[in-house]
Amino acid sequence: MMIFRTLYSRLALTLFILLCLVGLILNQLIRQSSDMYQQEVSQKLNSKLAANIVNSQPLIKGRQVNHEAMNQFFEQLMVINPSIEIYLLDPQGKVLAYSAPKGKVKRMAIALEPIKQFLEQDDGFPIEGDDPRDPARRKVFSAAKIINNDGLQGYLYIVLGGEKYDDIAQLLRQSYILDSSLLVLLAALGAALLCGLIVFALLTSRLRALGSRVREYTGKPGELDRSVNFSASVKSRDEIDELGLQFNTMAEKINQQIDELQRMDGVRREMVANVSHDLRTPLTTMHGYLETLLLKNDDLSEVDKKQYLKTALLHSQRLGNLVDELFELARLDSCEAVVYSEPFSMGELVQDVAQSFELRAQQMSICLDVNLNQQVLLVYGDIGMMQRVLENLLENGLRHTPSGGRVSINVELNSTNVVVRVADSGCGIPPQDVPRIFERFYQRDKNISDNHSAGLGLAIVKRILELHGSVIKVQSKINHGTTFTFELGARAAV
Repeated sequence: MMIFRTLYSRLALTLFILLCLVGLILNQLIRQSSDMYQQEVSQKLNSKLAANIVNSQPLIKGRQVNHEAMNQFFEQLMVINPSIEIYLLDPQGKVLAYSAPKGKVKRMAIALEPIKQFLEQDDGFPIEGDDPRDPARRKVFSAAKIINNDGLQGYLYIVLGGEKYDDIAQLLRQSYILDSSLLVLLAALGAALLCGLIVFALLTSRLRALGSRVREYTGKPGELDRSVNFSASVKSRDEIDELGLQFNTMAEKINQQIDELQRMDGVRREMVANVSHDLRTPLTTMHGYLETLLLKNDDLSEVDKKQYLKTALLHSQRLGNLVDELFELARLDSCEAVVYSEPFSMGELVQDVAQSFELRAQQMSICLDVNLNQQVLLVYGDIGMMQRVLENLLENGLRHTPSGGRVSINVELNSTNVVVRVADSGCGIPPQDVPRIFERFYQRDKNISDNHSAGLGLAIVKRILELHGSVIKVQSKINHGTTFTFELGARAAV
């Protein structure tokens, strides 16, 4: 049903059903406890009734029932208290005489266990015994032993609530007082229901507020109200407040992810633009030189032809390097960990890489220094990837260091790590550009002579070191140079 879709309506229905059940149970308990109380009071007040009668009336003479005394006594007692029923029993519980009309008594033997229990104790009431008029019912009673010179002659058994008493009790159940008590009970349950509804409304109001915040946050399809926030209570930190705080945390994470997606989308757009530019430039140059060579082949000298082909080849190499770097970066991005790891000497790897750059450094009049720790140092990783890291850092240092400058690579041992530093004495990096140098296709100065870099070298370095569980740090000062530093865990040589 639509009306019970909300939590408040379900709680209200549950409370109503529970109160109805409680009301029915209380009604039964009140009626039952009222009957039990009346029986207990009646039995306590009349506990000595049978004993007093036995002491005052000779109900049995010798071993015979004194019918004259019995009949006279029954008539007097019925006038005084017509609600009781009197039975004279023999020692085995058989009914010898009774005060009821003929045909009313259905049970002619009474169980003696309740009578003996009644005679042996003064409390623990009410104690119920057999009802001679109804074999299926039990009633409170008063009893006493009949003893003379010949010993136990029987028992006087008085039922304190006879049929007339039952009729009167039934009338009492329908009385105004009992009806008023039930009305008071219903009023109390109604007040409890009203108070419960108010409490539920107060408790669910914060849930409704949280639901409203969620709806405001989602807003229209494709839109998010990122300013929505749930205000949790400071004093009472209950489950609803925890849920609200978790919503705030979730919303904050979603906002951060949206910001990151937007940033990545901007990076992607910029990368596409840069790739398009870097691919188009060498292709356009190659196309121009080759087209000129084809159209003016007869008019060009052999020197010009050779220069044109050399220029086209240079741009072809640049285009190939760009494609290779793009594939390599894509391959690194698809990796979650280093695939091929082995222990190797970082010092030997640094020497091999530095030797491959010595000729180029000499041609550029740049001094290339290598400083190694004398201790044999082993690291664990992919030697091919680490070689690429060193090559990219040296390539970057030589490209930004003027003639007569210096590029150095140092390998040291710091605690349990191997520390590698690649420093140059170049132009340095402005502080505002330092956070961006590891972005893809980022080039601080696109007008450097003989710049064949696509701006992916440092991005590849960063990604490789991330796969090795390391980070690269940068220190730079304008006109004093730049230092790149990274660390790898050291292992003792075997």
